[in-house]
Amino acid sequence: MVETDRASRDHKGGFLICPVNKRVENNKQLILDRSYPGKCKPAVKAGASVDEVDIIAHCEISAGQRLIKIAHDLGVSGKKVEKFLTRKVGDRIYEGEIIARKKGFVGIGKKEIKSPLDGLISEIDSRGDVILKFLPKPVRLLSGASGQIKEISDNKISISTIATKIHGFVSAGKLREGIISVISTPQEFIIPSSLKPDSKGKIIVGGALLEKAALEKAVTLGVAGIIVGGMNYRDFEKLTSGDDIGTTVMVTEGFGSAPLGGDLWQLLQKKEGRLGFLSGDENSLLIPEGSEEQKEVELTTRTWRELKVGDKVLVLRKGTSNLLGEVKELPGEQIINSGILTEIALISFSPSEQILFPAANLEIIES
Repeated sequence: MVETDRASRDHKGGFLICPVNKRVENNKQLILDRSYPGKCKPAVKAGASVDEVDIIAHCEISAGQRLIKIAHDLGVSGKKVEKFLTRKVGDRIYEGEIIARKKGFVGIGKKEIKSPLDGLISEIDSRGDVILKFLPKPVRLLSGASGQIKEISDNKISISTIATKIHGFVSAGKLREGIISVISTPQEFIIPSSLKPDSKGKIIVGGALLEKAALEKAVTLGVAGIIVGGMNYRDFEKLTSGDDIGTTVMVTEGFGSAPLGGDLWQLLQKKEGRLGFLSGDENSLLIPEGSEEQKEVELTTRTWRELKVGDKVLVLRKGTSNLLGEVKELPGEQIINSGILTEIALISFSPSEQILFPAANLEIIES
C-alpha cells in the first residue's frame, strides 16, 4: 500500500508535488554494511569506534575444489582406486605430496601422482576421481570506514559512518569495493585501450559510453566496478539477465552516449584514490570520509516541488531494489490495481520499457 502523503495535488495550482532528493548526498550519516566473505569471527563489539584500516573480523574463505582423475592416470578400475591412494577421505594433503601410487613389476611401470595443491580429500567417486577441496584461506575483514560499530549480525557488521553517496541511473552487479580511479574525460568513450593492468581491483570512472569490448576486458582484468555516463541498452540488459559477471557497473546519465555529469565528474576527481563501495542492488556508490573528516553532520529538511515531464525520479518499491527512471507523461488520476484512485506518472526506464506508477512511490532526483 502506498503512502498517500508522499505526493499530492496542490488544489490551488493544480500541481503534483513530490519529495526531492539530491543524486549526491554529501557528508551524511550513513550505514555501511560489511558482509562476511566466508566463515567469520567478529573482532569488535557493538558501540566500538573504528578507523578505516581496523580489523573487524577474522575470516576463512574456501577457494573451491579440483578434480583429479586418479583411476584414469593410473590405468586402473574406478572400483579399485582406493587401494592405490596414500590418503583417505577427510585427510589433508599438501602440494607436491604423493596422493596415489601404483607399484610396477620389478620397478617397471611404476606410477605416482602428486597433489597439485594444498587441500582436503572430500570425495572419491565411482569413476575413481578424487575431489580435492582447497584449504580455507585466512582473511582479515577491514572496517573500510571510520565510525562506530552499529550492529553485529550472523552475516555482516554494520558501521555508522559519515560518507558521500552517489545515486546512479541504473546499475548491475554485487556490492564491490575498490579504490576510485578516473581513467578518461566525461566526453570520451571507454574503449579497451582505456583499461590498463593496474585497473585490477579498482572502481574506474569514465566518460560518455562504455563499449562492450571494454566491459569484456574489464572483467578479464578483474576490475571491481565501472562508473560511466552512458551505455547501450542491449549491453546493459545482458548484465541483468544472467549471472553476475564479476564487475559491477553503474550508469549515471542514461542509455546511449551520455557524458558523465559535471557534478559527478568534479566530485569523483576529488575522491580519486579513496576507497568506494559500489552496489548494483542499491544503485549507488558510497565513499566514506577519512577519520580526520568524521564530524557531526547538520540535519537537512526534506524539500518538495512540482513533478514535471523530464524529471529523473527514484521509484520506491517495497521489498526489492529501487529503480531510477524519467517521467514521460502525467496522465492524472487513475484507479490502480489495489482499487485506489490516485495520481500516476508514466516512467521510462529504456527506449522499450515504460511503466505507470503511483506518484506516491516517486522521489525526484536532482543534481
